[in-house]
Amino acid sequence: RVLTPCEMVPAKTGYVEIDTAFRTNMCHMSNDCARIYTVSDNGIGCVINVITEIVEDFFTVTPNPSPSPPHPPGITPLVHPFTKGGINHKYQRLYVPASFYSPTRSPDYGGYYIAVVDINPVSPTYLQTVSWIDCGWIPEEVSFSEDNEIGVIANYMQGTATFFRASNGQIIGAKERDGFDGAGAIEGGGAFARSVRCGNIPGVGNRAFMTLTENTSNAGLAVFDLDSNPAFNRTNFPISGFIDGVAFTPDNRRLLVLSTDELTVLRVDVEPAVVERTITLPKTSGQTYMAGLAVRPTGDLVFLATGNHNVDTATQGTSLTQVNWATGSTLEVPGGIASQTWGLEIKSFGNPLKPHIIVCSRSGKLTMIPC
Repeated sequence: RVLTPCEMVPAKTGYVEIDTAFRTNMCHMSNDCARIYTVSDNGIGCVINVITEIVEDFFTVTPNPSPSPPHPPGITPLVHPFTKGGINHKYQRLYVPASFYSPTRSPDYGGYYIAVVDINPVSPTYLQTVSWIDCGWIPEEVSFSEDNEIGVIANYMQGTATFFRASNGQIIGAKERDGFDGAGAIEGGGAFARSVRCGNIPGVGNRAFMTLTENTSNAGLAVFDLDSNPAFNRTNFPISGFIDGVAFTPDNRRLLVLSTDELTVLRVDVEPAVVERTITLPKTSGQTYMAGLAVRPTGDLVFLATGNHNVDTATQGTSLTQVNWATGSTLEVPGGIASQTWGLEIKSFGNPLKPHIIVCSRSGKLTMIPC
């Protein structure tokens, strides 16, 4: 049998911590498991070789020279990804949100585009910013349909979504779609749209689930029907709390919705969706769940990172919590990861395949943990 590319990358035998030298906000692994791409809050990217465990290259994400709306006067443009961005494995592109024009978070400096970086190692434009996609106010996360052809951007400050074709970056229809009626028209922004996940739901079809938070009357999920392209018909599902992230279970029948102190298990293979259980999360270390979540590719486990982007809370984001979403049992796994954890994903590599948690943090560390 011919080994797959990920099987050819040796599994790790214990924690591996790599210094990226920069405060890292987002990290994504290539589809062949050979490299991890990170981007810091000053727009500097690192290419981490998974086998040698070293930073093998650096790159700078180029700001859009003429975004719409334009850069504020007197501001030096800077691609500053506040959160997770996205990756497209089919077209080998990294999507970096231009969340802020300076490291100081300020709505006046909010970004309105995604920078697209070529991550095809054999391409003549490898690690170059090859295009930009105009979108809503402060894009945060980018997710793709199961066939990798439709991209969805969650626009934080407006509670809106932007849809585009992954093949060429062309926006499909209007530049923004409301996460709830009138979201984009609210002065000062609507409910915050922090995360988005796309998936092909058995018996239902292709859907995009975008979180809406920080607004008592509209908090919850905006569910877009990707099969109704280009209409992208929308329904809403109410969930209270400061919702940080979403992830599908391995069979795509359930969606896990993370807030600061609880995990909601949502059955989405029925319409309308129904809440299956709500799991209260432990706070034994006094931390809150403001970072990522990632589901183990087999079984019923999800890992949550306790983290906070605030540099004044150095004790935040130093532990993982393991949750069995089917039973509701939880186990905090303290230590072993850097402070101010932000990005989190799980990828399987090695022979036999072993799941690894990939953790990046604003304290300048990337950690790989076999699980």
